[in-house]
Amino acid sequence: MNSESIEMNLKFVIFQCVIGLTLLQTRCSNGARILGFFGTPIRSHFIVEEPLMRELAKRGHDVTVVSTFTQHGRPLENYRYIEISDFLNGTFFHSLASAAVQSNTEKSSASTLFSIVKNLVGYSMNLLKHPKFLALKNEHFDLVIIGWLTNDYVLGLSGHFHCPSVIITPNVNFYPIRQYSGNPSSMSTIPSVLMGVNPKMAFFDRVSNFFAYIVEFFVFEFNFYWYAMPYYKEAFPPDQYPTYDEVLKNVSLVLVSQHFSGHVPEALLPNVIEIEGLHVEKEPSPLPTDIKYFLDSATDGAIFFSLGSSVNSSELPPEKISVILHKFQKMKLKILWKFETDLPKLPDNVKIAKWLPQNDILAHPNVRLFISHCGKGGITEAKFHGVPILAIPIFADQFSNAKKILNEGWAVSLPLSEINANTFSTAVDEALNNASYTHVAKKLSTLYKDRPAHPLDTAVFWVEYVIRHDGAYHMQSPAVHLNFLQYYSVDVLAFIVVASFVLVRVIRILFNVFLMKVFGIRRRHKVKKE
Repeated sequence: MNSESIEMNLKFVIFQCVIGLTLLQTRCSNGARILGFFGTPIRSHFIVEEPLMRELAKRGHDVTVVSTFTQHGRPLENYRYIEISDFLNGTFFHSLASAAVQSNTEKSSASTLFSIVKNLVGYSMNLLKHPKFLALKNEHFDLVIIGWLTNDYVLGLSGHFHCPSVIITPNVNFYPIRQYSGNPSSMSTIPSVLMGVNPKMAFFDRVSNFFAYIVEFFVFEFNFYWYAMPYYKEAFPPDQYPTYDEVLKNVSLVLVSQHFSGHVPEALLPNVIEIEGLHVEKEPSPLPTDIKYFLDSATDGAIFFSLGSSVNSSELPPEKISVILHKFQKMKLKILWKFETDLPKLPDNVKIAKWLPQNDILAHPNVRLFISHCGKGGITEAKFHGVPILAIPIFADQFSNAKKILNEGWAVSLPLSEINANTFSTAVDEALNNASYTHVAKKLSTLYKDRPAHPLDTAVFWVEYVIRHDGAYHMQSPAVHLNFLQYYSVDVLAFIVVASFVLVRVIRILFNVFLMKVFGIRRRHKVKKE
């Protein structure tokens, strides 16, 4: 190669470097500084929330994430991950799940809602006071994204950093979420999260739903002002920050984990965006070699069994584990089971592991059934891939989730307390041999996937929309700034009643005066009496 060629190549390399640096500078200058605060000690929630933060980093934003969990996945450019987990030894949520499994009884959502709210509300406060987080308070952020679960006081971060706030929740749009957006609710058409009733509610369903809405109201209003407000005043002193009510009414965007294809169609404001399925990858990741071989060789099909991240299958009563294994041993299908300890005398067709890539397994074409506790994330993934479910709900919202998919027609339900040799075998056979469950699951999967964009792209678009438009407060409903009496027009009705009463009295007085002045009726009546 002659000197002229070398010089030309060198110039070309320098040119590429200049272009690359220019693009990088442009990318960074257009990116925002985003803080993601995820103080809920429930991994299944963070699994839904984190993909949004990673995608924002991939698109050039400078992202900082504060979480209670160890980071998974490869490090990303512009992605700073701060783990604060040293105080979370044995969380309340896991202990509640363990107690439900070991006691062999179900903990219904109605009976545990208040306990969950009460115990989880303080976890985010631990993060706010931690030295690792306190160091961030001197930095500048353009946007705060908060993973919500009874930690309303964390919205004070938007007041501290003087920036808009976005809420992301793995829950559907229910009472406390609606409060942030001012979104209307209809107790006659939208089932409460405590109910999971058939969308076409009969009269007594609507009666039950009415009382469920009342329970939601009192539980969360009590949480707002009895627990969350004191935490807010501690973390964000009133003499230095906006009031608690002000930050609650200053939310720019709410991302809710629902989609109309699997949820009662609901009137949503423009700042409430459905993003269910956000964490489901557009293309499944390659399975570990041993799991791929196991599923590929399942010519008769496979069953995936997992009770999620908060419930351990190994804590099931021994007699139920024995019943389950006895059924599996007699089947031709292969079974992948998330089981957290060693299991002696394991049948050849059963493979266990402490952790399994749930979404990637459900995407495998040989998986015919998912035995699940009915956590929101697992149901979402099963629906996305069209896999029917054998539901074994344990506690909290899992009961309403199970009831919902049972009504949709793609699940069989078996209460934990009723598991025995006969019931478990019958439930598994029904789910596998009745083709209607798979048919409905595949149909729902088609509806679920038919969207103009992947929910992750949708979520990123609206987050960037908020950034581009300085909080996008033009999307906010005036209802956010109304109190309870104003929102339900109690003050207007009271005014009408009082005004009507006064008007009637005035008309009556004027009428009496008219009669007296014109006809002298009252005087003649008085004289007659005398």
